[in-house]
Amino acid sequence: MTSIAKNLETSEESASYQRFLNRVLLITLTACMLTLLGVLLTGDIWTIRAAGLCSAIGVAGLSYLQMRVSLRRGTVVMVVGLWVVVSAATCAYAAVHSGNLLAYAFLIALTGWVLGRAWLIGITTATVGLIVTLGLLEFFGLLVPTPRASVAVVGAVIVGSLISLSFLTEVAHRALSQGRDRAVLLAQNMALQNQALSRRERDLQMVLEHMPAAIASFDAGSYLRFGNVHYAALFGETPERLVGRHISDYVPKDAQDTLMLHWDKCLGGKRQSYRRSNRNPVTGVVQIMDVQIEPEFDNDRVTGLFALMVDVTHKVAAEDHIRELNDTLEKRVAQRTLELEAATDRLQGAQEELARSETKAALSTMIASVSHELSTPLGNSLMAAGTLLDQGTAFQKILDTNQLKRSDLLAFVGTVCHGNDLLLRNLHRASDLLTNFRQVASDHASEQRRVFDLAHTVAEIVHTLAPSLKRHPHTTELAIAPGIRMDSLPGALGQVVINLINNAYLHAFEGRSDGLLTISATTPDAQTVLLQFTDNGVGISPENLERLFEPFFSTKKGRGGTGLGMSIVDNLVRKTLGGTLKVQSELGVGTRFEVCLPLLVPELEPELPPADTDLSGPA
Repeated sequence: MTSIAKNLETSEESASYQRFLNRVLLITLTACMLTLLGVLLTGDIWTIRAAGLCSAIGVAGLSYLQMRVSLRRGTVVMVVGLWVVVSAATCAYAAVHSGNLLAYAFLIALTGWVLGRAWLIGITTATVGLIVTLGLLEFFGLLVPTPRASVAVVGAVIVGSLISLSFLTEVAHRALSQGRDRAVLLAQNMALQNQALSRRERDLQMVLEHMPAAIASFDAGSYLRFGNVHYAALFGETPERLVGRHISDYVPKDAQDTLMLHWDKCLGGKRQSYRRSNRNPVTGVVQIMDVQIEPEFDNDRVTGLFALMVDVTHKVAAEDHIRELNDTLEKRVAQRTLELEAATDRLQGAQEELARSETKAALSTMIASVSHELSTPLGNSLMAAGTLLDQGTAFQKILDTNQLKRSDLLAFVGTVCHGNDLLLRNLHRASDLLTNFRQVASDHASEQRRVFDLAHTVAEIVHTLAPSLKRHPHTTELAIAPGIRMDSLPGALGQVVINLINNAYLHAFEGRSDGLLTISATTPDAQTVLLQFTDNGVGISPENLERLFEPFFSTKKGRGGTGLGMSIVDNLVRKTLGGTLKVQSELGVGTRFEVCLPLLVPELEPELPPADTDLSGPA
């Protein structure tokens, strides 16, 4: 009963209680209807009895309306109203002999079940008092009760009361069963929660004991409630010996002034963080500790403190070392800068020396090739001159002996004309070779700008390289229309052309016997010319293409490549000739270099002097 009453007090709008009270009202109306039926069957219709039945029905209706506002208020109206109606009927009729007395048992059970102990005591006391009063009045003859009602009426009242009591008994049994089940389930849940809580406590204990930090808990009076082994070890103690002691009992005196200053502020509700040193009284080791104190609140009142201390000795030492390094950083940077500049100067000198050596080697190769090419026309000229000399000597002997015949004269004249023609053609061939070589060598030797025809200059360069290119089964084609006039540096341009041709013969046509290099030129506008060097070679891989113009990068290191050729080409095109250089390549298809140059070179200082420029260094 107490359980339902408490639930009703805390949750008056509960749907389950609403259904329960609606059933009580229904049972009350059923009892009234059974009583009314008994009255009708016996014809024992009295005005007071009818009024009592109507009053009971009215109480049930009023109680139902009040329950829509408040379940407790509706229940009070129903219990009090029915008690008054039953008491009035009992007093008016057979008093203590009335069958209405069973209704009191129903009302007392309902009151205790729903309204709680206070109402149960009140209704029970009032009922007992009423019955005792009626009994005494009848005993002393002060009250003469009416005769009993008919059997039907009494039977109806008793049946209705028993039905009501049976209903309450069933509800009580069900509530007790449900309460028992809930208690069993609650006990099981509590057991599981206790197990989980035990596991969490063990886990927390493991964490606290193995965490590399000192952790402690204090009450508001600064007495230690808990401390892990790391905390106790700071003072050369065990946790068991420190628990319950005041903090001032074991903290060294020299550390208490600083400690208590922050401690009092934390007791005032402010979190504190500070750093202090701690000397272990057993080992004498000094540690640097970062301390954080956190207040524990309960309804805005400090009820305790939590302290966390972390050993930062190594961290502080590292910070000091870093601070020392930062103090000397500028000096070390300056020293390293000087060392780097010296190394850069040495590297640049080595690069220039290597480029100069490569240029000398290229010039030597060109001279050897031209010398070899000149040997043929000069040899033919010597042979023709010797033949003419022999023919002249023989002709002179014929003249001296006066044996000259017309046929001898004609033969001599024919030999002289043929020999002179052969001699003239070979000397012209040697002269052309020397002229081209002289012009190319002059352009390479001097960085003087001049006006020249692009097609003629490139042809001279290719013609000069022809002796060395004849050793390869590849072909170089020129597709440059005459008339493209440039005011530029032909020496630098020649070095670019030579390097790109040699690069193609050394790299692009490797493993091939049908290589074709096409040199073409177009004028996109009136200020620039676009030179294209297109080959049908093996192509360049993407990873090598990204590093193509890096100094000393070569795929032929130790096999004829120094890695400076393409770097020099890029430097000459961009800085000396004032142009741009692009490259496109596809593996297995070929490569195309696009050199875009101004027709009128700007006044630029060349970065590399002619003596340092590579004439043949392929990438």
